[in-house]
Amino acid sequence: MAFKAPIHQFTETQSIQIAPRDFFYISNILSVSRLLTVPFIFYFIYQKQWIYAIICGSIAVITDLLDGFFARRLKQSTELGLILDPVADKLALSAAVFALVLLKSTFPVWAFFVIVVRDVSIVIGNGILVYKAKMITRSNLWGKCTSFFLSIAIMFYLLRPIRPRLPENIEFYSLCLALVFVVISTVSYAQHMLRVLKTYSQR
Repeated sequence: MAFKAPIHQFTETQSIQIAPRDFFYISNILSVSRLLTVPFIFYFIYQKQWIYAIICGSIAVITDLLDGFFARRLKQSTELGLILDPVADKLALSAAVFALVLLKSTFPVWAFFVIVVRDVSIVIGNGILVYKAKMITRSNLWGKCTSFFLSIAIMFYLLRPIRPRLPENIEFYSLCLALVFVVISTVSYAQHMLRVLKTYSQR
């Protein structure tokens, strides 16, 4: 089964250029602020300071929603943003999941490896695109859904210690839903990258 994303959901460029002014765009400042939450997310989860972990996680989710909004609204879409946004997403989610695994929480270790393999594969694929075709691929709809549902699942895992009366196994079921999008987005990115490389090699 193929998961073909519409071509407008991807952005490529033949000349990767990052201007100093790009760092001062609101959308990129929000992405950088999300990157800055990464060590705090890991630390607070590992120290079982659940409230602070939830606050930092919420900041990461909100900045993820707002950076794309401002990039479109203010027409500030930049190649720096195309790099910062997915990197910040992956690091924030990975930090949270890794901390939960180190704590030997109920977060499944196998799910952690599925997420890591997916993220590493996408990073390597983008690295190949940059090296061979001088192109950057932006997160598509499936990727955004993956980040959103993984964030929701992680929030349930963080809430469980302080809200034990949450519906039974809601964190695991939400994680399973997120993993469905993990698989779909991985296939979507792989198909797109292969099409781009094939097109580039035929030039």
